[in-house]
Amino acid sequence: MFARPRLLQITEAMKGKLVVVYGDIVADRFVYGTPKRISREAPVLILRQYRDDVLLGGGGNAINNILALGGLPIPVSVLGRDAQADQLIDRMTSQGIDCSGILRVDRYQTPTKVRILGGFPHSSRQQIVRYDIEDTFDVTEEESRRFGALLRDQMSMCHAGLISDYGYGVVTPLLAANLTVFASRKPITLDSRYNLLRYPDVSAATPNEEEAAAAAGISLLDNGDDRIQEVANALRQSLDCEAVLITRGSRGMALFEKDGRAPILIPVYGTDQVADVTGAGDTVIATFTLALAAGASYAEAAKLANYGGGIVVMKMGTATVSNDELRHAIERDEELKS
Repeated sequence: MFARPRLLQITEAMKGKLVVVYGDIVADRFVYGTPKRISREAPVLILRQYRDDVLLGGGGNAINNILALGGLPIPVSVLGRDAQADQLIDRMTSQGIDCSGILRVDRYQTPTKVRILGGFPHSSRQQIVRYDIEDTFDVTEEESRRFGALLRDQMSMCHAGLISDYGYGVVTPLLAANLTVFASRKPITLDSRYNLLRYPDVSAATPNEEEAAAAAGISLLDNGDDRIQEVANALRQSLDCEAVLITRGSRGMALFEKDGRAPILIPVYGTDQVADVTGAGDTVIATFTLALAAGASYAEAAKLANYGGGIVVMKMGTATVSNDELRHAIERDEELKS
């Protein structure tokens, strides 16, 4: 069904494509420690910290993946005036990302997901606990006007738009409409953790099974394979979108298009021995969106996104997929037509 030369052509065409990313940027913090002893205060392990990383998470991870794949992400978001935000801004600007569309405000604390991992530096490390520092951003009328104008301007220049809604208030339906209304047939993709149906008129959505079932109000616990199309049809009709790409973990992905074509089931790429699923959904939508910007069909974009997701779950932490890694996966896939 898929031809290797065509997928390689799309992968090359991804380079230099501009994608506006409107979403919640999250700080993914990983604190690493080596086991020291059991505490006398409580039956818990004491770790000696040796490393502390703050990485781009949420919509920031989608931004990072677009960059790694050769695209040019244009972020539009909000961050606090805190140490985590400073590190994220430094990380993006050092990579050449234009951060002028990121608003810094005192009243908002940058959402931070803190993961504590134990293990020795040269061995596998296990996540022991995670805690989240969360806040909600309430946009003012003045900020809304500013964001609206910015999104319209960026959409006029970019090849595609990506909406990454993690529920922290940065993304609103009113502001997202500045992308969908002014897209002029350019692809707009959606990843929304809790409010999928609040963003109609996107080109495509990329929920996981749990998110899709919750949005459609249809349980997949029993006969999930039989009801997945019912879920996808409900989402397509509610969103009035052209395609829904549902990620299914170890079962790969399922693509449902508006034109009545049969669903395309794409088996998981690589091995089912997953190292870390952190941020895999961000990699999927970044690859999918960038492929659409490069002229791919929804099926071709889904296939490439499947490679991206399969590669990134074999890496620890919040990781990215490079354009070279994507090309290598295509070249190695024996099931493709030459």
